[in-house]
Amino acid sequence: MKSQYKSLASFIIIITAAVLFQGCVNYEQETTFSADGSGIMKIHYWSQMNNFSMGTNLGKFDFDEQQVINNYSGPYTSVSNLKIEDNLTDSTKHVSFVLNFTDIKKISDAKGLRDVSVSWEEGSDGMKFKYIQLKDTSAANSMVSNDYTVTYTFDMPGDVISTNAYKKIGSTLLWMYKVSDLKNDLEMTATVAVKK
Repeated sequence: MKSQYKSLASFIIIITAAVLFQGCVNYEQETTFSADGSGIMKIHYWSQMNNFSMGTNLGKFDFDEQQVINNYSGPYTSVSNLKIEDNLTDSTKHVSFVLNFTDIKKISDAKGLRDVSVSWEEGSDGMKFKYIQLKDTSAANSMVSNDYTVTYTFDMPGDVISTNAYKKIGSTLLWMYKVSDLKNDLEMTATVAVKK
């Protein structure tokens, strides 16, 4: 009987740890793309090493080389310059790589980006860009979700006419969020005058 209680207690601890740590990842994404929708995306995410007592992934983020390649490779995407490193100075584990894509509208075909929706369509006053990071309530509800950030930078292929970006420097747009903001979809928009 005691062993059943120990097994149940161990199971509860494992489930609790998985829920607590799945939102414990900082994420940075820098995207440069052309008018035809092709481009590159530099992705960097990291977390504290002590969050890895349960394996090599935290929620949807993998810290294993083969899993990263599997998650981000697809018919329209490929991974290059992949690095997985431990920073012993601040006890963090980092993943960084370049995602090459042929069509930004189809990047969600890759498993690692399946919770993203992108449109890049011609409008009456320019090209309309919309990038939606779909909500992740399990990460947003993590007890430490206010301590972790999600940052997106997009270098647009033309002059930016309008945008809801947090910051604009020339044709480069920046959006910054906390993981707790993922209780809702994160919608990033811009209208771009593309040079013909």
